[in-house]
Amino acid sequence: MKNLYKILTLVIVCLLSQSCNDYPVDDNGLLVTDSEECYISSLILRGPDDRDVLISGVTIDDENNTITGIAKFGTNIKKLKPECGTAKDCIVTPTMGMWTDFSQPRQYTVISGNRQVKKTYTVTITLQGE
Repeated sequence: MKNLYKILTLVIVCLLSQSCNDYPVDDNGLLVTDSEECYISSLILRGPDDRDVLISGVTIDDENNTITGIAKFGTNIKKLKPECGTAKDCIVTPTMGMWTDFSQPRQYTVISGNRQVKKTYTVTITLQGE
């Protein structure tokens, strides 16, 4: 019976090790896949209280690679944390989730899962009432 468990364990380990080699890993330790999709699907800007400061979301224009949004009146747009949704397996540079000054338009580059397609979006945020 012990031999059966040893054989089953060996088979499982072999299968698991094979499944991990399906896709390569990039320099950052992220999985490189076959996906050529490359876009930002959503953007949230969080203030110091960790709440979304945008009035009604953002407008994403994939033809012109622009994202525009309006922040609530009184928001300090010089200190916001962006978070975005992307196509599957994409990476974004510069890294989101850091305090960022949006008083001027900012650019973010999205790189596809296969690391072959790149799109640079310009994000412009204005204050409500301006």
